[in-house]
Amino acid sequence: VVRRKGSFTMNPTKQAKIFDTHAKMYEKRRKKTTIDTKWRHKLLDKADGDILELSAGTGTNFPIYQNISSLTAVDFSLEMVRYAREAAKETTYPCTVLHNDVEKLEFEENTFNTVVSTLSMCSYPHPAFVLEQMAKWCKPGGQVLLFEHGVSTNPLVGKLQKKVDPLLSERIGCHVDRDMLDYVKHSSLHVNRIESHLFGMFHLIFATKGEA
Repeated sequence: VVRRKGSFTMNPTKQAKIFDTHAKMYEKRRKKTTIDTKWRHKLLDKADGDILELSAGTGTNFPIYQNISSLTAVDFSLEMVRYAREAAKETTYPCTVLHNDVEKLEFEENTFNTVVSTLSMCSYPHPAFVLEQMAKWCKPGGQVLLFEHGVSTNPLVGKLQKKVDPLLSERIGCHVDRDMLDYVKHSSLHVNRIESHLFGMFHLIFATKGEA
């Protein structure tokens, strides 16, 4: 683990192993209605066409997609991918699940109508780079849909998040103190709408590919 700009950035190989050990828990959670289920529906109701989903986990979002052409889902945890491939068998649309590190993915530019990330930007070593890749892979006029968590807009909650982040990132492979709205603001994406919830920790971000 190395320090970068005051926070810990974990090695992706170590992160993948952490998520491997948590995959069974995620799979059980996938089959339940949780606090974020309604937010996922609200976001993914907008998804259409050929979709790329980054860090898809065990396939929690798969049943939510409606009227889409195809889904390409990616995750770097082999155990997560194993569960997601089983979930893909239940879909009514073509669904391919790839085992790969998102930061090492190679797709042609302007490939997908919609690019999706739900609760995954917290774990990338280079989130700004991933946002630019999302924009790159999105077709002109296409959309990028994000459901992400980060540092709270409430000063007291945010201070606590920053204090516990080094410990949590070591244990769960995820940062809780990232300013996701700032990352998106400084990306090339054009943000159309943002909804924030729970002390400004969770955000639904509806964006489109920015003009060159």
